[in-house]
Amino acid sequence: MILKKFYFPIFIFILFLQSCKKNVQEKNVTYLLYRDKGDSLSENKEFDKAFYYYNQANLSCNENEKDKKVYVLFLMAQIQQIRCDFSGSETTATAALSIHPDYKNNNSIYNLLGLAYHEQFDFESAYKYYNLSLKKTEKEIEKCVIKNNIGYMFLDSKRYKEAEKVFNQIINNESLIQDQPNYAKVLDNLGYAYFKLNNPKAIDYLNQSLNIRDSINDNSELIASYMHMAEYYLKSNLKLSNDFAKKAYNAATAINSPDDRIEAIKFLIASSNTNKVKSLALKQMNISDSINKIRQNSKTQFAKIKYDATIALKESEKQKSQKQLYFSLFVFVSTLSLLMFFAIRTNNKRKLQKATYDTETRISKKLHDELANDVFNAMTYADTQDLNNASNKEFLLENLDKIYTQSRNISKENSPIDTSDNFEAVLKAMLSSYNSNNINVIIKNNASSTDWQKLQKESKIVIYRTLQELMVNMRKHSSCSLVVIGFETYQKGIEINYSDNGIGCSELLKLKKGLQNAENRILSINGTITFETEKNKGFKAKVRIPK
Repeated sequence: MILKKFYFPIFIFILFLQSCKKNVQEKNVTYLLYRDKGDSLSENKEFDKAFYYYNQANLSCNENEKDKKVYVLFLMAQIQQIRCDFSGSETTATAALSIHPDYKNNNSIYNLLGLAYHEQFDFESAYKYYNLSLKKTEKEIEKCVIKNNIGYMFLDSKRYKEAEKVFNQIINNESLIQDQPNYAKVLDNLGYAYFKLNNPKAIDYLNQSLNIRDSINDNSELIASYMHMAEYYLKSNLKLSNDFAKKAYNAATAINSPDDRIEAIKFLIASSNTNKVKSLALKQMNISDSINKIRQNSKTQFAKIKYDATIALKESEKQKSQKQLYFSLFVFVSTLSLLMFFAIRTNNKRKLQKATYDTETRISKKLHDELANDVFNAMTYADTQDLNNASNKEFLLENLDKIYTQSRNISKENSPIDTSDNFEAVLKAMLSSYNSNNINVIIKNNASSTDWQKLQKESKIVIYRTLQELMVNMRKHSSCSLVVIGFETYQKGIEINYSDNGIGCSELLKLKKGLQNAENRILSINGTITFETEKNKGFKAKVRIPK
């Protein structure tokens, strides 16, 4: 296992003495209060809160108080590493180095950076910073700790021969042997390296480490021994492997280490019968999902603490002037919004009035051009022809039937629209009425996926009349054989797509002028309509209606 925490008492003590020697000024007192509060919370393992106070201590320092800033940044980077925010730890530790690159106790920060890169599988960078830390370290036990980290990095990168070489360099070091927890780490790691190299000495070293850890009741480190034992016996003794995996899982649960629980479950799966594999796999997935959420939240939280603290500091310096600025901006935006509201409402009313006028004009023109002329011709024919003649009478009746059909169509096009719950059926009936022997009208999705209940009455009327305009335009000008109309619901409203395979039009402006009524209707309810057409390539229209 990697030594996750690497404190240097001299480093901390020197910074503490330097801070105590300074005059008791307001900023210095603030720094000490924040730092001490962070230390207290960190000792109680309330790391998120401790990070906040260390960050506040950092922000309370002057630019020339480099020692203080380096100290708290180092502690912040350690907390981020404990919370597995390795990229964040790397950033914070790098910031500390940039403040004081030549500080004599930067070996602790170099080691921290080595751990951060190691956990991110950047082994080359990890090796670089471990070596930098090693060069600046003087105490034998601290050198052994760093070399153990280097050896463990070789294990993780599957360079077992190099790992075995590093561990053998320190295994007989007297200062290491006297430090039982760290000695057990090296024994365990060397035993694991031998195991990977198929060296029979592996089990002796693994057992030695297990016995030491068991004697000092070090649960957090016992997990590593149990894991290695489980893996060691996986091919030779499944029952023994399973027993060690269970011990690893229980120890990881006792100290609330989800990563180690997942690792233990892997060995439980490998050493269990098939009946238990499914439940173990599900347990592994649940723990993994929880870890990912917690770590993502930690990363976001640390970044937010830094960001919020920086913003709060800046805000406090210019609060009064900004209040006035915000008030002035509020008055300006409110006035502008009010003016825009009335302007848009007036414009929409004008467009709606124009649409109404255009509709009335169109109806009048249609009555005059289509119906009045046919009625006059029928009356003239009745006055001038012998209606006793069967063929003359039949011709007159056919003309009267044509006039009746025309008047019914005009009435239908301008009659009141049912906007109740039957609106969908009414709309489908209108569109389907344009089916003929020569024209096939397809209503895509059957319009049933659209939530018509959320639309205002005015919007339903506009949709009906707009589609009616498009269908009339199609019948008169497109010469098409196929019409497809699709309805889709999007976040802010309803989208209608019309397309046909007719002759199209090469002059888009001329086409838009012919469909001006439809465009005015859409704009009156803050909707949009766009046209797309080319000669002999059909015609398309897209309508968007807000809810």
